[in-house]
Amino acid sequence: MRYFIVWLYLAWCNAADAGAQRIAKVWQVRRMLACLLLRHFHYRVLFRLARVIYRLPFIDPHLKARACVATANKRSLLAHDETLDYVGFTLRRKVLELGVMWGQNRQALAELAACRQQLDEVVAPLHESGTPVILAPLHMVSDVLVAMVGAGVTPGKTTVIVSSRADEYQQQTRALGGIDLDYCSIHDDNREIAGNLMSAVMEAAENRRNIMIYPDITPDFTVNASHDSTAKLPCRLFERPANLHSGILRVARMLGAQVVFYHLYHDGKLKLHIEPPVPARKLKTLLPEIIEKAIRQHPDDWMLWHAHSLYFINE
Repeated sequence: MRYFIVWLYLAWCNAADAGAQRIAKVWQVRRMLACLLLRHFHYRVLFRLARVIYRLPFIDPHLKARACVATANKRSLLAHDETLDYVGFTLRRKVLELGVMWGQNRQALAELAACRQQLDEVVAPLHESGTPVILAPLHMVSDVLVAMVGAGVTPGKTTVIVSSRADEYQQQTRALGGIDLDYCSIHDDNREIAGNLMSAVMEAAENRRNIMIYPDITPDFTVNASHDSTAKLPCRLFERPANLHSGILRVARMLGAQVVFYHLYHDGKLKLHIEPPVPARKLKTLLPEIIEKAIRQHPDDWMLWHAHSLYFINE
């Protein structure tokens, strides 16, 4: 009987592995087909196709649950009755990232190039004056695409500071092609990563590199990712007590940098909004104002609505 149970278990494992391989091949073929379409058609043509594919029962069953959380959060903060099209937004992000990284879609790349030029018109004069620059993109439309926009501006080198999993992000970045973008973590126990971070900060102080930090990341994301305590900035957001991640304040003060806030939004095509550069001494006051204004102006482009706690962690 015991041998039969072992045999049954091994047979089940073999069947599961074979099924997983078949599913992986199906997803690979689907991605290749999508890239082929994105290479030759405008990316907006695939938005409706992605909607049709989503209706298939085996496509990301957890997406609807996140959509419910996102809609509830939006109604709570903005007091809007209309629902948030979180599913459509998520599918749009996936199509855009797939089209840029793998499909080399000409329309999307041209729109990103225009955004990059717009940002460089703000960043280049700061470097010419000898001022270190911190790029502060918000999680709008796509965190990957907004990083690509910042990576191409003067002086052409950028280091993204993340909470953890820098190695994983670095592997994903290899697919971008031609983008000089590095990732460093503030929590990973890795001496090489720590050395890279210090080197990047020194190069930023000498105007040979930009530092990129996502200022709207929620504090609970950092706690869940690293299991370490997170330095938080008490403030007010949406007329209630809140906490923001304070990492960007510390780095800006250390460098004496100007912080350039910007974010993508989609209005028929990819567009970029840029805030006037903020000196380090004013950052504590202006940081919550800039984040709240961006979310209010483009709520349907913000990626973090599905985060349960947002900036309002009960302690």
